[in-house]
Amino acid sequence: MKPPKTYQVPYSGQGSILGLEELEAVAHAMQQDTLAYGPLRDQFEAEFAAYTGSKYAFSTCNCTTALYLSVQLLGLTPADEVIITPQTFWATARGLQAAGVQLRFADIEPDSLNIDPATIESKITPRTKAIYLVHLGGLMADMDAVMEIARRHNLAVVEDCAHAPGAEYKGRKAGSIGDIGCFSFHSLKNISTLGEGGMITFNHPEWAEIIRPLSSIGAIYSHQPRPAEQIGPYQRSPFQYNDHAVGAFSYDCVGPVQYGNNYRMSEVAAAVGSVQLRKLDRLNEMRRAIGHRLDEGLSKIKGVRIQHAPPGYKHIYHLYVFFYQPIHPGSNREKEELIRILDEEEGIKIENRYFPIHLLPDVRAQGHFFGECPVAEKVWFEQHVNLPIYPTLAPEQVDYMVEAVARAVHRVRAAA
Repeated sequence: MKPPKTYQVPYSGQGSILGLEELEAVAHAMQQDTLAYGPLRDQFEAEFAAYTGSKYAFSTCNCTTALYLSVQLLGLTPADEVIITPQTFWATARGLQAAGVQLRFADIEPDSLNIDPATIESKITPRTKAIYLVHLGGLMADMDAVMEIARRHNLAVVEDCAHAPGAEYKGRKAGSIGDIGCFSFHSLKNISTLGEGGMITFNHPEWAEIIRPLSSIGAIYSHQPRPAEQIGPYQRSPFQYNDHAVGAFSYDCVGPVQYGNNYRMSEVAAAVGSVQLRKLDRLNEMRRAIGHRLDEGLSKIKGVRIQHAPPGYKHIYHLYVFFYQPIHPGSNREKEELIRILDEEEGIKIENRYFPIHLLPDVRAQGHFFGECPVAEKVWFEQHVNLPIYPTLAPEQVDYMVEAVARAVHRVRAAA
């Protein structure tokens, strides 16, 4: 068997830094009477709501389930359409697809890679109910423009904040501007709750009443009182205890039922989350320092364009992207050769994120096609390159990446 390749700059499976504080938090959680839906979960949720500036925050087992919950909170059905960005991980769309909601793809801005507000309104129809956007790589979308469109057309806005805990737009944090924010604490993310975890944020009090049943195997429905609190000859006990009857003696279900699933976060994960949240700003600043160092070096290379955060935006560099400028546009040959050289010859592990989801096989089967999002397609196939970024990268590794990109770009352009 061929031994695994050794990289000078590997791609790390841990996007955060875990240490003694997290171990102590886990030990504390394990000494509790429960490891599920306890005080540490409540504490983490309250701390996260305060940090983001949201009225409510509810934990989930990952960001995907938070996105599924967003579909249920908005009551989306197969009769509805949602406008969504093509430049994202497919999890952004999975809850919508599972509910049969029709996807309408806006295009992206060529620099931020976020949804382009100028391409949204042409996609709105009488069936449109929401806009799903992503703060890709830790750089927030143009929220003022998106929210203005949403208000005029009475649309909900869902922020996929999987990459953006602590990112800011004009002084407001990701997840606090739209109707719903969905966060990830996966191992790769800027903070982690031991591998998986998520959070959903919002300001609507009516949703706070139903979110627990939806995320904890509940059922939501209208009901009417029973004539007597009994089932057949069996009466409800006057002694109150947990019998899992869920009101069966007291009332009957009337009308449709909305069923929940088990999306709960464990006490251990919540304990780690609280510790990680206290570290988040420092961890983000470490990423920002690395991103700025890469920007400074790469901006001097002919044939490379760097990403720019506009004034008032705080980019937290969950991902680091630069753009190769091909000599012969219209082909992906130069970009793919650049990636090959960086990975195979320069020893920099490349994970390029993300292939436009409107071109995935299952999404094409729903009627989507190449040419639907020309900016996203051109940028992805010809220009988009990700470099590894995580807070434990050493300065010499960062400088090596700049030097390696310079060598690789020179080779590619010389051969073009």
